[in-house]
Formats: sequence, C-alpha cells, structure tokens
Amino acid sequence: MITLTTDFGKGFYAAQMKGVIISMNRAARIVDISHDVNKQNIFEGAFVISQVWRYFPGGTIHIGVVDPGVGSPRRGLIIKTDHCYFIGPDNGLFSLAIRDQRIENIIEIDKIKLNERMHTKIFDIFPGMDVFAPAAALISRGVKPDEFGGEINAIKELKIKKNKILYADDFGNIITSVQKDFKPGTDLIVRYKNREITTKFVRTFNGVNTGDFLVLKGSTGFLELAINQGNAANELKARINEDIEISTLQS
Repeated sequence: MITLTTDFGKGFYAAQMKGVIISMNRAARIVDISHDVNKQNIFEGAFVISQVWRYFPGGTIHIGVVDPGVGSPRRGLIIKTDHCYFIGPDNGLFSLAIRDQRIENIIEIDKIKLNERMHTKIFDIFPGMDVFAPAAALISRGVKPDEFGGEINAIKELKIKKNKILYADDFGNIITSVQKDFKPGTDLIVRYKNREITTKFVRTFNGVNTGDFLVLKGSTGFLELAINQGNAANELKARINEDIEISTLQS
C-alpha cells in the first residue's frame, strides 16, 4: 500500500505520480491522504502525515510532497521505521510522524543508483514523479531501501511549539498545540489576536448551542476551538502557526 500527501490541489500532478507507480507495480494499492495541504506549508503537511500513519497496516509506504525547496540541494529521503516507510524531501515533512516510531534506517536517495534500478534517465524536474514515486514503487516490489543510496543519521526537524495553531480542518475546527484537560462544563477564555472568547470545555459539539464557540479534545489529543455548526477558522481568520491561548476563566 502506498499513500500520497501533497499540496498539489486540483490538476494532474498526483495522477502522474500514480501512473508511474502503477506502471511499475500493477498490484500497488494507492490511497490519497490529502492533496489539499496549503501550498508550500511544510508544517501542515507534517501534521497531516503524523495524524494518519498509525491507522495504516505495517509496511505501508507514505509519500509526502510538500516541497518549496524543489530544485535546491535538499536531499530526498527514504525513512524505514519499525512500522512503515516515508519517502520525500528532507525538509521536516516526516519529523513529526517519526517521533513515535523506532527508526531502522534513513537513506539519502542517490539518483544515479535509482537510475540503475529503473534502467531509465531521471529528469528530476518533478521529484514527486521522477524520484519519489519510482522509489516507492520499487520498494513495494521488494527492493531494499539501501539499494537507493547511503545511510544518514539525521533529518531536518520541525517542532510543535506551545500555544500555536497546528491545523484547521474543512469544518473550520481549529486544532491547537494545547494539551490541557478540563472537566466538562469548565468556563474557558480563548485569546487569539485581538479577540477574547468566553466559552466552555465540552466533550461533544452539542454541549453548546448552535452558533456558539466551544473547546473540546479532538482525536489528535490536542484541544480544538470550534463553533457548533459553524466555521471557527473563517470567523477568526485563523492561520497555522499563529499564537493562541486557552485557559480557565479564572486564570
């Protein structure tokens, strides 16, 4: 199984990658995680990948392409953990996901060695199609990662900072980096930009009236700010990595 997470949006780029994979391995199962990561937002892509890998079976190959450094000397990686593989650029895209896994090895992709395995020339105009997709297809056929290059010891890392917005989903729910816990019904105050929002901590959305703000703990384990049947991200014009504070009303 091979998954794809990109910032491609609409268009044919993801289809090109799928075509390469299927041409090299007709038995490959390809799953689209998301192609709607905000353009060139590495942190958002990293957060998305970190939230989904554990739900896929062992041995799954996760390709990530959110790559504002394309064309630069940044490395291409194959990361093998005790659960799965990650393939993509060395820009921090996989650093959040691998925190909870044991790393077996990290390979820097050598394009000459990849060429040898493919028996064709790599153009490297579009690394997602020219490098990462074929590497994934070959691994899905049983080729060992160390046949693509030499082992390295570290990758670029991203860190989750305190009191930040991590992500906003399509419902407009704002996922924060806050990991506090409160009793249901606790009065809270949320400070974001120049707004101070008085709300409650609830277990489910129907814990407040329609149109009201709420705070709950989502499936990610982080606190989320939302509006019951509304769009908190649009209402607040929320942006990833901006400061947000959630505390009890008495604080």
